[in-house]
Amino acid sequence: MKMRMSAAVTALILTSTAAFGADLAPSSVEPVPPAALPFSWTGFYAGANIGYAFGGDDRVGVHYPNYIGDIGKASGKGILGGLQAGYNYQLDNIVIGLEADIQGSQIKDSVTGSVAGIPGKGQSDVKWYGTLRPRIGYAFDRFLIYATGGLAYGNIDYKLNYDGVSIKDSSTKLGWTAGAGVEYAFTDNLSGRLEYQYVDFGGYRVGNANLSTKATPDFHAVRVGLNYKF
Repeated sequence: MKMRMSAAVTALILTSTAAFGADLAPSSVEPVPPAALPFSWTGFYAGANIGYAFGGDDRVGVHYPNYIGDIGKASGKGILGGLQAGYNYQLDNIVIGLEADIQGSQIKDSVTGSVAGIPGKGQSDVKWYGTLRPRIGYAFDRFLIYATGGLAYGNIDYKLNYDGVSIKDSSTKLGWTAGAGVEYAFTDNLSGRLEYQYVDFGGYRVGNANLSTKATPDFHAVRVGLNYKF
């Protein structure tokens, strides 16, 4: 009888010990997913763009040989498209960078009028242009707003016909540009942008000692583009 009671007590103690041990066993822990890293604009990128140019204020004056008046104002307009490449560096929310682009364009205009009772016609055509610009912006994670400005250069055809005499110039000119834009990163590598630029090629003389004009080609441009960050 005593042996049976001892066996029963022993079994009860072993069962309680096992249950208590089970209560002390560590419960399974769900794995914690790694924290998502913030997006960075730092890196090289390249892309393409397309846009439209308009406006400007190029007054076509006639010097015959002294200044005698304006034929009118030429405001070039037309489509443009090209490639861009650059590098960004991000420090906290500030993004600084350098970008170069080259654009094929058909930014044309012609204006007719008369000076001293004699009809005349002026024409301009920006065949291509490019820029080299630093950029500075502020990033809201994947959204970037920026300002930009720097060097502009381009090939411009310029013509003036007056009193049966024609003068023209076709050459590459230097100027300046300034603008601003917004850009959004759809993925870690692909981003899209909307950008405004003002481009001014300054003033230069076209013609000879008998007939000349001062060309002042400039225009506004709005462009949309895509970039791939490496």
